[in-house]
Amino acid sequence: MGVNVTPLSLPPARSDLIVPLSDADAVRALEFWRWLVPDLARPLFATALGNLFLVDASGQVWWLDVGCGTLDVVAASEAEFARVAADTDNATNWFWAVLVDQLCAAGNVLGPGECYCYLQLPVLGGDYEPANFKVCEVVSHCRIWGPIHEKLRDLPYVATVEFKVIE
Repeated sequence: MGVNVTPLSLPPARSDLIVPLSDADAVRALEFWRWLVPDLARPLFATALGNLFLVDASGQVWWLDVGCGTLDVVAASEAEFARVAADTDNATNWFWAVLVDQLCAAGNVLGPGECYCYLQLPVLGGDYEPANFKVCEVVSHCRIWGPIHEKLRDLPYVATVEFKVIE
């Protein structure tokens, strides 16, 4: 059975806040997150900020916050998710419409399969400001940050982290 990753008729009503994923892209996007994401979870869609909403075999909907490296159950079913996503606080926290508008106004318009990718992860001090984002393919965004979060997960909160970029 293929992965059903077609966005549902869910809030938000703004299609620019949701990024549909093909079957192949869904598999590739989660490949480096399987240390955190259950094997039977499949993406419903990505958000413009590159976070993923997933559904598991029991129908629960999960939110993979790529910036923080967390996975949380947000609804017991897709129907419940449609209701809770309409809540203003949830919509603000999950879809970041104001930030997406600022990014678009600055000329950073997304194409198909693209999202806004962090230059510096929020968990490492990056801000939710337009200057901390660039346009990137959703799959690349997920594949960049998944392994980094896997390495960070067991570090103490006050740990000093140093990255070596190899070109």
